[in-house]
Amino acid sequence: MKRPVAALFLSYLLVSGFAFAGGPLTVTGPAAPNPGQAFVWAVSSASPIRYTVDTGPLSTNPSGQTIINNAQGLARVKSLFDNWHNVSTASINFSYAGPITGVSGGDVMTMADFNTVHGSCNAGTQSPVIFDANGSLLHALGLDPLVIGFASTCKLDTTAGHVTSALILLNGQFQDGVTNQNTNNFELTVDEFDEAMTHEIGHFSGLGHSQINLDLFQSGVVGNCDTDRLAGLPLMFPIEFCQSRKSAGLPILSPDDTAWISKLYPGTTFASAYGTISGFVFFSDGITHVQGANVVARRVDDPNTPADESKRIAFSSVSGFEFTGNPGQPITGSNTAGSSFGSRNPALIGYYEIPVSPGTYTVQTENVGPTFTRGSLVGPLDPPTVNYAANEFWHQYESAYDDPLQKDLLTVSANQMVSNINFILNQTNPLLHRFDQLEDGELRLYPSQVPFLFRFTYPVGAGGIWS
Repeated sequence: MKRPVAALFLSYLLVSGFAFAGGPLTVTGPAAPNPGQAFVWAVSSASPIRYTVDTGPLSTNPSGQTIINNAQGLARVKSLFDNWHNVSTASINFSYAGPITGVSGGDVMTMADFNTVHGSCNAGTQSPVIFDANGSLLHALGLDPLVIGFASTCKLDTTAGHVTSALILLNGQFQDGVTNQNTNNFELTVDEFDEAMTHEIGHFSGLGHSQINLDLFQSGVVGNCDTDRLAGLPLMFPIEFCQSRKSAGLPILSPDDTAWISKLYPGTTFASAYGTISGFVFFSDGITHVQGANVVARRVDDPNTPADESKRIAFSSVSGFEFTGNPGQPITGSNTAGSSFGSRNPALIGYYEIPVSPGTYTVQTENVGPTFTRGSLVGPLDPPTVNYAANEFWHQYESAYDDPLQKDLLTVSANQMVSNINFILNQTNPLLHRFDQLEDGELRLYPSQVPFLFRFTYPVGAGGIWS
């Protein structure tokens, strides 16, 4: 990847308080008949998700010269919506509904224009795709100039569990042909930028961030990722730091991406293409649920192929993804109700559920990356809780004192639910056990023994942020 940067952040912006991953971006709360269910669009072949598009250029350079005109930008947006529509096991459809309405000529150029269009999105009247041709809107919004783009859910039907409208903004400055580190102006290849746009469309569709092959990100490798781990790295990973998937000969969506879009919008072949692994994650007492642990199912490697399937074919979920990240507390009166999203059923606090293609798997827990907060959130807890236990494989004789590297294999068939794949984490701090999960939304796993939690604002060498 020819760029002088280390990583590009992928952030879900303009929305605070809901991001449930890996899998759904948002789940229903107490107002819904079935709290904890993913918010999805009410979509069918006769009723596709309709989006409007900015009529201005997608990208201009600092001199005002058009680099990517509107026709080219519109064609790219349509083709990138198709990346999700074309998943054979999913049933999700999109339709171009014409230019953005409410502003002169449909071109969103100023903050006044943006506020008007954002207001119409909040009202549920349109779902706009905005071209910020030179990054000026992001600057006016006070956002990091290294943001490639962002997505925002505008209106939700909290009873039915449906997304009514959403918004995408794309920063054309990353396509203006100019690289100037002094002005935070960096260039992406066409394929890299298109992956960023496709990531945004994933959020637009209801997908949250997923974490697989975290070790690749933590290794500090930039732009030269090995093909096996890149193949399994979700497009919905919070950070963009590798070369484009296309340049490595890979499809734009990873197995985890296609599994989760199919689970949210199951097509007629979904049941014959996927099974499910589910269970609970417990602290060392074997009773108290752990919320916020990332759980990864990896296909067992086939020694007869040159590829490493354990890196390439992997699927994930976060424990407690259906439970709220903020149940509230009535004591001070400042947070009585907590978040309006997520179930309050304590039986879901440590529950995870992973769609997988048929095959034989290992299953393991891991910490969510400590820098994945706010717009880069993975799972319901912000910030994530880190270092509560060592990463651990599942085996059938789980205990608080077992070997975390001991593993048993699971074989999953199509349309099969393999349940009760439960973890008991080793040697967790007793102060984390047996608290009243519903008493204090701020009590979650923050004793002094837990290491300091931090997040990047400008990570070392970082280059950009995408939503």
